[in-house]
Amino acid sequence: MPKLMTGKPRLNREVNRRLILERIRRNGVTSRAELAKITAIRPPTVSAVIRELIDEGLVEETGNGTPNGGRAPRMVALRRDKPQALGFEVTDKAIRAGLCDLNGAIYSEASVDFAPTTPDATVARLHEVGKELVASAGMTWKGLQGIGVAVPGHLRAKAGIVRWSQPFAWRDVPLRDICQKRWGTHTDVINDSIAGGMAAHFLGSGVGCRNLVYLHLRFLDEVHGVVGIGTGIILNGEAFHGEFGAAGEITTPVTHPLIHARDRKGKPFADVRSLIAAIRVGDTAACAAIARVTDELSPLVLHIVNLLEPGKLVIGSDVEALREEMVARLRDVVQKHRLSYEAGETQILASSLGDFGVVRGAVVPTLQRMFRMPQWT
Repeated sequence: MPKLMTGKPRLNREVNRRLILERIRRNGVTSRAELAKITAIRPPTVSAVIRELIDEGLVEETGNGTPNGGRAPRMVALRRDKPQALGFEVTDKAIRAGLCDLNGAIYSEASVDFAPTTPDATVARLHEVGKELVASAGMTWKGLQGIGVAVPGHLRAKAGIVRWSQPFAWRDVPLRDICQKRWGTHTDVINDSIAGGMAAHFLGSGVGCRNLVYLHLRFLDEVHGVVGIGTGIILNGEAFHGEFGAAGEITTPVTHPLIHARDRKGKPFADVRSLIAAIRVGDTAACAAIARVTDELSPLVLHIVNLLEPGKLVIGSDVEALREEMVARLRDVVQKHRLSYEAGETQILASSLGDFGVVRGAVVPTLQRMFRMPQWT
């Protein structure tokens, strides 16, 4: 039987550090005495760890607290004025990047057009975009706690390998190794829908929910005539990848609204934006096209609700206006069929994290390593 390592000083220090950091994250602002009480760590050890965290720029003192019969305690909190992680979302249309603090909040962001290319060329472009953000914050790549890259496709998450990505035509790409060789900082490669789910669960409208499904609808890529659908599944607070890493892949096609939609003159809409404009003025044909998408998508949503019974189903999209439209319609559908399908009390919500939600989700693995949070792999 292998010897337990719990008595090793180095491991003890790491455990204490993560316990204290996690408590500071949860409490927001707290004192050393409160941390010692909650964690059952000796006050001198707490003070020593806090000194280290302040020296590393992870924690800061925020002033005096309320005295309790003695000297006012010095309060501490996670440092918010310094980014700690860099997240990327790579789609077949754009690269989004964001520097995030220890709460996963965006410090600075960038978005550039992108067309699929080779893995090496893609990482080179990521490096260019990231380099500008890192430099603008007065930092270096080495100063980051970690980097996350969210991409569409089937991944071997622990190895950071993209097994297959249809939008990029990549197969068996060791993306994490390519990234780390490029910028020399620990990098996590994560499926984009899983990243969206992690962002919703830890940073957005899914906070406090143990079981959550994130459904991402892509309308801007209308070339194939279908709505792109990605799913991130969170079970008991952890990302669920399935036995072989492809859990959540939905292959049932949902027809893109532009296929059947016609304007007042009977002509196809030029693009998604013109369709949205027609919906906003109440155009009958445009609204009917979205209703048709809802009809095709509804059975999938009902199956998800009944199969997994998540506390929340969070819907994101690359088109905010269509996301809001779909959320409202799907709520009505689930409520209407609740009795006949025996659907649970799942809440259907729109993603609250905006266009950079997946970027924020990409840095969650970095935060999980730093805090006592459930692991995503």
